[in-house]
Amino acid sequence: MASSSEVGHAKNISNLETMISYCTGYGAAYNPSNPELTLQALATLHTESKAALKLVKTTERPFKDVEGQRKLLFKNLKPLATKVMGAIRSSGAPETVVENAETINRKIQGRRANTKEEPTPEGEKPKNKISVSQQSFDLQIDHLDKLIELTTVEPKYNPNETPLQVATLNNYKTALENINTIVKNAYTPYSNAMIARNKKLYDPEIGLVDRTQLVKNYVKSLYGASSSEYKQINKLRFKNIE
Repeated sequence: MASSSEVGHAKNISNLETMISYCTGYGAAYNPSNPELTLQALATLHTESKAALKLVKTTERPFKDVEGQRKLLFKNLKPLATKVMGAIRSSGAPETVVENAETINRKIQGRRANTKEEPTPEGEKPKNKISVSQQSFDLQIDHLDKLIELTTVEPKYNPNETPLQVATLNNYKTALENINTIVKNAYTPYSNAMIARNKKLYDPEIGLVDRTQLVKNYVKSLYGASSSEYKQINKLRFKNIE
């Protein structure tokens, strides 16, 4: 299902097409001195706006595909870290190693070390809390890397289970790094397409929305505020969408 913003972009472009049709219907009377308001200029704006919107859709698909792949690959990270913690605890590793591993695992799981809330003294504002979830993909990879490093240097960590062995963990980390890079690279053209679309539609100097307001002002000056022509064209709604 398309988002409301996607529908809004398309509606703005559709209403521009309707506006052009109305202005064409005014015949020779529609003769603005501003070259940006001519029928040809408006038609070009409509064509370019449609192309800009289409490019967003074209670049969004590959980004969404790899983003879904990344989500699926990262899904195993938390349960895997829990299993690694079990292997560390059962290995007989020193308590300091276990504690360090627990600290790293809490970050992977997105949990606080102490979940107890401290009451705010009367008359004072609550303190701003820095998020400790650290759930961004880059940070999760970094946490996993630290957990792997800890298991690598701990001689007692030597599980028989292949998924928990250091070599397998390193392979998994590499896979996470690779898919994360692919997503970043796929997002760049998608992000650039959205920037171009927003400039074409919403730039305060050259954007579609501001241009259509100029057209309304011209038709108002041409026929008058109470005219049927102005009422006809003024009913068209164009919205700035962030």
